[in-house]
Amino acid sequence: MEVSANWVFILIIIPISGILVGAWDLTKKKIYIWLLVMLWGVVGIIYLFSRRSFLQEEKLVNFPIEKKHYYGSYVIAREFFSGDQVDWQYDHFRFEIKDNDSIYFHQTNGATVNKTYRGKISTIKLDTNENLVLQMDAQTHHILKTNPRLYLKDNELFLVFKSKKYHNVYFKKGEWKEIE
Repeated sequence: MEVSANWVFILIIIPISGILVGAWDLTKKKIYIWLLVMLWGVVGIIYLFSRRSFLQEEKLVNFPIEKKHYYGSYVIAREFFSGDQVDWQYDHFRFEIKDNDSIYFHQTNGATVNKTYRGKISTIKLDTNENLVLQMDAQTHHILKTNPRLYLKDNELFLVFKSKKYHNVYFKKGEWKEIE
């Protein structure tokens, strides 16, 4: 079971802070204020180090993503994982989004396309970005059962699909090339 930071904050940090303030109010001993400052200092440090952008040197793209940015060919992003499984996925899945708002998901064996799943795309604006929404034809591949999540890293757009068989499947813009 995963405990979220919000519950830790609400159920532990705030009550301990209240106890320390109450103890200081009753006794006027500076040790309670010192402990309170230390507690919040540790909370602040943990917060800063938990921020992904604070620890990593990459800079996220700071322009809004629009529908036109999705158009193009996508292949499995092999940077995130290594090994036979990601190489197999790279050789077996890719897709393209055309400017007529069509998506063509190809199930392949290397350069040979074995099956193509078709659908339409639209976008929904969340925050500053337009997130991709898929409307696939009735029969579709399990990777396409949910809409992808949008991630940006090093000026590259990544679409991450949730798959029951493969968990997260990462795609990036690019043309398929044979693995060397």
